[in-house]
Amino acid sequence: MITAHGGAMGTGRNTQAFFDNIDNYKADAFEVDIWKRGKLLYLSHFPSYISYKKKLTLRYAFEIAKEKGLKINCDLKQKGIIRKVIALAKEVGMEDLLIFTGCVRLKDSKYIDCGQAWFNSMGIKYVKENVKRLKEKLTSFFNPHFAGLNLNYTKIDDDFLAECKKYDLKLSVFTVDDENFMAKYAKKIDGNITTNKPLKLREIVESQE
Repeated sequence: MITAHGGAMGTGRNTQAFFDNIDNYKADAFEVDIWKRGKLLYLSHFPSYISYKKKLTLRYAFEIAKEKGLKINCDLKQKGIIRKVIALAKEVGMEDLLIFTGCVRLKDSKYIDCGQAWFNSMGIKYVKENVKRLKEKLTSFFNPHFAGLNLNYTKIDDDFLAECKKYDLKLSVFTVDDENFMAKYAKKIDGNITTNKPLKLREIVESQE
């Protein structure tokens, strides 16, 4: 899966320009950053205490994702908002297109009944030596929506990938703009790659098929 990072291709994170260019990314999903203030779920990389009502809303992003048939990576910037995000997705009717990263926690398991949850942290260091433990911890929750690890591409190397393949531990890797990395690892990563260069990544993947 290829995810267009928020602000892909120089459009600016969580901006109208980013959404206006969605068709140009040729991606399977797009990312938005989510905060909550009062009852409003709004899009912003940083919290907004005064002008949050002027921000684009998560409802708007969901409606675009549903219209385009794209998955949406909800990068949760606050803890404890996942229930509100899921409730809104179900209201809009696109819960099957959800991806969660950011402040998604293992203890949220009882609320995560749709989409895919990729974990930035599980209390165990993301290194080759811990892959077996990470897989065991992830599966111990018996939640089919727990997809795998979400980690920076600089953590990836051949040995780490080999260990993940051995234990069937899937990865979501961000934010991959290095074209040499794309060429070397794009076909080896079982899961997702988030990038500001979705067209280039798509080109590389298709050239290797």
